Amino acid sequence: MREIEIKVLLKDKDLAIAALKKADIALGEPKKQHDVVYCLPGDRERAGESGVNWLRIRTQNDSEVFFTLKQSVSGSLDSIEHETTIASASEMDASLRLMGYEIFSDLTKYRQTAHVGKIELCLDEVPPLGSFIELEKLVDGPSDVVAVERELFAVLDSLGIEYDERITIGYDELMNDYLEAGK
Repeated sequence: MREIEIKVLLKDKDLAIAALKKADIALGEPKKQHDVVYCLPGDRERAGESGVNWLRIRTQNDSEVFFTLKQSVSGSLDSIEHETTIASASEMDASLRLMGYEIFSDLTKYRQTAHVGKIELCLDEVPPLGSFIELEKLVDGPSDVVAVERELFAVLDSLGIEYDERITIGYDELMNDYLEAGK
């Protein structure tokens, strides 16, 4: 499947939650997601470039483990995605390292999700980066990315959720930028 998403930094998380409640959109229970993203050494500087593979081990609520491959299509928030559950994060980590992959980023976020039709809405808290809302849609095959992004923003705007800025890269890249700026 192809995942196309938009992400915005929220001005006020509580106001966003109130807007969702007003629209009768119920968020699910918070989930802790520890994400470790891997790339090949030569791909570290190619984030967002078409055709680059990004591998992720996600441990959710300290118990469920998922392995995800994302291949960039037209940017960091437009990718082909395949995901499956795995038994052991440490064994998958050892396997990836043996294949030559290295850690690109390591972060923990807290996520609540809801659905608006076929669109998944995620309310994320990413310490120390802040609060975000993300809308994503899965599409089959080739798709007009700009049209899907407009559809996602139309849903966000219809909810009256105020945001500071659109974010065009993933949390992994944001965290790396944050850590690099702190050095």
